Order: sequence, then structure tokens, then C-alpha cells
Amino acid sequence: MSNRYTKLALSALLPAMLLAGCSDWLTAPKAKSDPNNPTTAGRDQLLVGVETAQTTLQTGDLARTLSLWVQSMAGTQRQYSLLDNYQFDEDAYSADWSLVYTGGGLIDIRTIESQSLEAGDSVYAGVGYVIEALTMGTAADAWGDIPYSQAVSDSINTPELDPQQQVYAMVQAKLDTAIAFLKCTASTCTGPREVDLWYGLDDDTDDAAQWSELAHTLKARYYMHTAEVDPGAYALALAQADSGISSPANDLKSYQSNDPNEWNLWYQFMVIQRSGYTGAGQYLVNLLKNDDDPRLQRYFAPNSDGVITGAPPGGGAVSASEISTTRLAPNFRQPIVTYAENQLILAEAALHEGEPAIALAAYNAERTSQGVPTAGSVTLQDVMTEKYIALFQQIEPWNDYKRTCIPALDPAGNASAVPGRLLYPLSAERNANPNIPAPSDQPLRNWNDPNPCPAP
Repeated sequence: MSNRYTKLALSALLPAMLLAGCSDWLTAPKAKSDPNNPTTAGRDQLLVGVETAQTTLQTGDLARTLSLWVQSMAGTQRQYSLLDNYQFDEDAYSADWSLVYTGGGLIDIRTIESQSLEAGDSVYAGVGYVIEALTMGTAADAWGDIPYSQAVSDSINTPELDPQQQVYAMVQAKLDTAIAFLKCTASTCTGPREVDLWYGLDDDTDDAAQWSELAHTLKARYYMHTAEVDPGAYALALAQADSGISSPANDLKSYQSNDPNEWNLWYQFMVIQRSGYTGAGQYLVNLLKNDDDPRLQRYFAPNSDGVITGAPPGGGAVSASEISTTRLAPNFRQPIVTYAENQLILAEAALHEGEPAIALAAYNAERTSQGVPTAGSVTLQDVMTEKYIALFQQIEPWNDYKRTCIPALDPAGNASAVPGRLLYPLSAERNANPNIPAPSDQPLRNWNDPNPCPAP
């Protein structure tokens, strides 16, 4: 993560070697031709590796685990039953920590930024800044205080932890710079174009405009992540979401295809590698059934008895349904940051700011995009329940739950609360960095989430 990791930053292919515990694997076009040389790899090759690595961070182990903890999925066998009951050690997410910093992480992202600025292409640099903000914001969400200001340094081998609130402030500043860079119209500001696996594959769109919208939505997201301790963040989030992702067509989604090297990570895990380890969560299934919500069939497939059934935390003896064939298709592009999230940030922030008309309009716009009925009025319970449903399989519902305690989840087993953070990894950081505290000295919760949600 600091200088001791520099030799590990092998750009495009290395992220696939660093993926989480069950050998998730993802490559992408042009990745196979990368020279795998950190001293000569250009920004195009690096960007492929970065987007590959960050796809894994956003849609791999973390997304699966956090879907268990918010009970939209359930761990039904072996180690996933343990994870569902919050039993994990300090190295459980070591690979995810590595994805933040090493190959395809901050080292390569910073190289993309510097090469782009040297070439006079601030649009390309802006793309790097947005990815850096997403990566470091995700790390701060999960671990709280993390190395950032001293990370990726030639002179500091054991970086100190920056307070979570400082990391969020740095992420906001990074996004401000990204938005300014993305406005560049100079002839040198071409951006990554078709090399960009996330937004560059559609020749009919303005990639810089899509990245700019994404940056505004991320600013709104990370303001919301501080709102439990700083209510003034709601107004800031409201202002940013107004310029955020403007339609589902501009959603940030993973790149996947029917090439076995590019399969959807949920498909790889649930079909190819660990069939039966996870299934539908009882809480979400029952919620969708009670509301006669058509997303029940979109999200889940009937079990062996021909019905859609969810398992309680830890699995129990229930034959839980799998994810639907549509969402479990090898080439399904997993949502990462979406129009739905942006509209529901608008709705939540507007309610807190005393703007019910704005909240209702945003809520109904999102519901319309989901193909579900609109409403004549809206409450915070409505907004957060809708967001919980709409962001299925994503990391964000865990952050929303910690902030709002919606939905009202009964923690698994005899636990008093859903976990509020991950442990720092031993093998990827603590054994070489004396600034990382032992598990017994780490907080149970992060700065932005001081209060656990009570059991219903």
C-alpha cells in the first residue's frame, strides 16, 4: 500500500491474482496484451486493470458479505453460514484491502492521473480522480480510519491512519477536482474513450458528461455517509444529487461478457465455484411478497419446490431460492452507482431539509424507472425501504442501514447488532505496519456511525 507495495503494482492482470478468497476471476478486452510491467505500462493498460480491480472490490466479496448482513441474501452453507452470523477473522477481507492499494488500486490510479496530466488530458485525469474517490470512499466506509494522505509514498513505508472524517473530506476534494477536469474541451482532452470499460463502450454517449454526473452522485453519497454525525450534510447532498446521474442509461455498471474470463462475479461464485453457499434472504423475499412487488421475480428464481423462498440469517433448513437467471447471467452487468441511488438520495435529503414535494418527485421518478407504482406522499421509511430494494446486491444498503436503521433488521443469532465495520487485515497490512492496531484495540464502529441500530 505504501512504498513496500510498489513492485506489486503490475497493472492490468494483477488484480485478477489479488481477488478475494474464492478465486473470483475477471479480465477484460486488451488486458491479455498488457506487458505487465509497472515501469512501462501506459495509462490505457492501467485503466483496464484498475476498472477490473475495482469491479471486484464493488461486486465481489464485500457485496456478497454485506448482502448477507442486510438480509437480502442468506449464507446457507459452510463459511457463508458463519459470515451470516458475523463470524470472520481479521484476514477475511485482506484481498479487498489489497484491491484498494496495490495492483489495480491506488498505485495504478495515481499513475493514470499523473500520466494524463503530463499529456495535457485532464478529462482522462478526471476519470482517474473519480475512480480514486470511489475506491477510497469505499475503503473508508468499510474500515473507517485508513491510510490515505501518506499512502503510495516513496518515503513512508508505514503510513499512519487518517481519521475517517478526513478521508471523506479528501474524497470530496478529489471529486471537486475531477468535476473541473472533466469540463476540459482542449484538443488534448480526449479521455480514455473505448478503453474505458465502464462508460467508453457506447460510442453514442458523452463519456465526460457521464463521469461528471457520476462524480456528483458520489459527492452526494459521501455527504450522506456523514449525515448521522453532521446533519448539515443533507443540504450538501441535496445540492450534489441535483446534478447527479440523470437517467438509468448513465448508471455505472461493471463490464461483463460471455467470455469465461469476463463473467459476472456473482455468477462465478454462485454457479461455478460455490453453488449452494448463498441464497435469497428471508427478509427481502417476504418484503417483496407482502408488497406484491414485481422485483421478486426479477431478483430471484423459484426453488426446487417451484416457489420463491428466502432463508433466515445463517440459512437454517430452508431451501432458499437462487438469484434469477437474468441477474445471474454470465454477462449481467452489475450496478455499482445508479440513477436509482441518486434519486433516493434526493428524496431522503429533501425530507430532512423540509422539501416534501422534491422528495416525492424524486421518489416517484425512481419508482417509475423501476416499473413499480408511484405514490401520493412519501416518508423516510418509504424512501429507505425502496432504496434497500432497488440497490439489491450492492454495498450501499449496508451504509444506509447503519445511518437510518431502516429496514428494522433483527441481528443474526445472539448478536446485539449488525457489524459496523471490518477488521484491518493482518497479512496485507497489520503485520508490516505498526500503526495498525490489534483487533482488540480496534473500534466496533466507525466515526460516521457511532450508534448501533437497535433490534426491533
